[in-house]
Amino acid sequence: MPVSSILMQRHADDPRIAGSKAARLAALAAAGFRVPPFFVVPAPEASRPADPCAQRRDVRDALRRLAPDGARVAVRSSSPDEDGRTRSFAGQFRSFLDVEHAHVLARIGDVKRSAECERVRHYRSATGVVGAAAAPAVIVQVMVPAAAAGVAFAADPVSGDRELAVIAAKRGLGDNLVDGECQGDTWRVDARGRVVDWDLDDPAAPALTVRQIRAVAKLVRDVSHSVGRPQDIEWAIERRRVYLLQSRDITTLAYERAEDSWALWDNSNIVESYGGVTAPLTFSIARSAYAAAYRHFGRVIGVAEPVIRSNERTYEQMIGLIDGRVYYNLRNWYRLLMQTPGFRFNKRFMEQMMGVTQAMPASSLPAPVIDAPFARVRAAFGMIRIGWRLLKQRTTHARRVVAFHATIDRLLAKVPLETYPLEALMDYYDSLQAQVIPAWNTPLLNDLYCMISHGSLRRLCASWLPAPLAEVHNDLVGGEPQVISMEPVRCLKRMAVLASRDQRLVAVLESGTAADVHRALADHADFDRAYRDYLHRFGDRCIDELKLESPTLEDDPLPLLRAVAGLARMAATSESENRATRAARVAAEARVAAAMRGRPIRYRLFRLALALTRAHLRDRENLRFERTRVYGRVRGIFVEIGKRLQDAGVIAAVDDVFYLDLREIAGFIRGTGSSSALAAVCRARRVEFDRYRAMPDPPRRFLTRGPAQLEASRQTADEPGAAAGSSAARRGQPCSPGTVRGPVRIVTEPRTAELAPGDILVAERTDPGWVTLFPLASGLIMERGSLLSHSAIVARELNLPCVVGVAGACRWLEDGEWVEVDGGAGTIRRLAVDDEVA
Repeated sequence: MPVSSILMQRHADDPRIAGSKAARLAALAAAGFRVPPFFVVPAPEASRPADPCAQRRDVRDALRRLAPDGARVAVRSSSPDEDGRTRSFAGQFRSFLDVEHAHVLARIGDVKRSAECERVRHYRSATGVVGAAAAPAVIVQVMVPAAAAGVAFAADPVSGDRELAVIAAKRGLGDNLVDGECQGDTWRVDARGRVVDWDLDDPAAPALTVRQIRAVAKLVRDVSHSVGRPQDIEWAIERRRVYLLQSRDITTLAYERAEDSWALWDNSNIVESYGGVTAPLTFSIARSAYAAAYRHFGRVIGVAEPVIRSNERTYEQMIGLIDGRVYYNLRNWYRLLMQTPGFRFNKRFMEQMMGVTQAMPASSLPAPVIDAPFARVRAAFGMIRIGWRLLKQRTTHARRVVAFHATIDRLLAKVPLETYPLEALMDYYDSLQAQVIPAWNTPLLNDLYCMISHGSLRRLCASWLPAPLAEVHNDLVGGEPQVISMEPVRCLKRMAVLASRDQRLVAVLESGTAADVHRALADHADFDRAYRDYLHRFGDRCIDELKLESPTLEDDPLPLLRAVAGLARMAATSESENRATRAARVAAEARVAAAMRGRPIRYRLFRLALALTRAHLRDRENLRFERTRVYGRVRGIFVEIGKRLQDAGVIAAVDDVFYLDLREIAGFIRGTGSSSALAAVCRARRVEFDRYRAMPDPPRRFLTRGPAQLEASRQTADEPGAAAGSSAARRGQPCSPGTVRGPVRIVTEPRTAELAPGDILVAERTDPGWVTLFPLASGLIMERGSLLSHSAIVARELNLPCVVGVAGACRWLEDGEWVEVDGGAGTIRRLAVDDEVA
């Protein structure tokens, strides 16, 4: 029975009176869970005591019944708003631990008054709760003199993986752990009770034993099963007993299995191709190309035609444009991969190829379709069939690469676009796409072979070579001849040598306008020929080269000319870097040969893996350059279309065409569109995309439920955290060996960036258009990228120490400060003043 205006534990089951927290604890105690005894002082609106003095008397009576021995208590809030499915109000109201009986009434008053504090008002406003907060009910609960305490989650609240329970603990009371004041120890426990990951403050003295970790994991899972939803609990251990102190729903759980209308968006390495805000025309062409190319690729590797047809919508939704940024729709990529046999073997390959740093939890993957009792057997045979197809095609792959280059040369033969009628320009684009897409299986297959061979080489290095030699693979794959990405660098340096013969020309290249440069070139025939040859061969290789709206070097050659001037001031030539890269490669080969002396079979297998890796890395870069050429021609087609539409008064400016999508342009030209007011559409989209450009940095990864374009549909998903390390040092992925010291130059806008000799270039990401900056740098630090990214490959060829995957590098470092980059170990170390002088 209630003690007057006080609810004892067994009667605190109504959340409207006792609050959500108390009602949940009362229900769990009734279900048999070990909950420390408590009573509840209801909220004023619920109990409406006639006399405050009477309530104080009731509290004292209840306290004597609860803890007749004078044991200390915890005093906590229990508001109806707390611990809901969508809002937790965690830590917003005040709580007090280890309270003596004489101070309980005062602490109850403090908890009730905390509803009026600024923190609660801000939280309610930020989470969309309307109105002022009412005073909460208050829980008075017997303290557990804990040997260890903490929190536990039935599912990983960051990744959403329901197979993992996450436990955080510290010795003694867990209040500062719950409040986030200390890190404590953390463990992840799988469904079988195995500890699969941990992070300990002191590895020599963990807060829990293995038995206690399993007991807490079992408790949080049992509580979740009882409630029917994954729970976030607080717990304490005393004398081998685990007590349940609090339980609430995990409001931030990213992956709900109950609903199927969600999508996970991740920009991973697609940001290398479509960085920043991307215009509608570029996105619509890219989306169409992804859908068509991967349908064709599915046919090449043996996916059945009915399966391809049944996934039509999935192919069309492989990427999305949200707030002007391009993202992978990861769920649809997994759906497509699940149509191929041996999904669980292929899954990690796809994630590596896409640069996905955090895989989608297995519990949140689209459900596989099992259409027959012998589905597993059929899948095994399917894997054998696909493996045979890939092996068979590999035997003719070199010839296919040569044929692909010839096909692109034929398709991109010079055509007078200015003479084409408007309808013929649209027809030309359709014809180009229809011929390029079937040929595109060669680059896609090469990417597949490249990942397999490169991964195999790294494993062989780790398994067959002594520990000091385990990272020689970066040296082994550098110095490859005939990599097209190096040719622009060599041309830049040849131009720099020519320019350095006349310092007046260097000054014009360094600070003059394009018109100034063109006047100066009249007196420098050799430089003029080299410059025009560069524009003819690489004029389409600009910053953000796959974005049709990006100005090319033909449009604005000043970034190229500034880079040449910088190299001329440095008296740079390509020979020293080439010799150093070749020497590192030869030395690495000699070290491998010495390590495998007496093991000829191993050595032959290693040489085969190395040869394949080198060939596929070379072809990867060269085939990506063909993509640049194709996009250059596509850009030319639509610029010409923009001129015709401007001449006809349909749009206001030529570059308005980039703010229309492919269907709108084709529909207007062919009479199948629903509107001819394209100028108004362009004006509205310019305003919209200017707003996107003014936004702060977008998330790399997020979840949507419902329309992805609505901000209300989005919620935060897990993102890669800061790179490992302290404020003085960080670690990333080693990509190109060597050690260099120098000042940092953080580059966010490569078109206007200026690097001084010795600068270490730091950027979020790069694309092939950054090649004009690379020769000016002494080292590279990238937030994004992988061993197979363009920046890593070019850095190895230029013998530049390079570390990629250093999350937050642009915020961690400051322009001008000195660092040491070790591209072999993957470390970056801030240098003190004494180090800089040295």
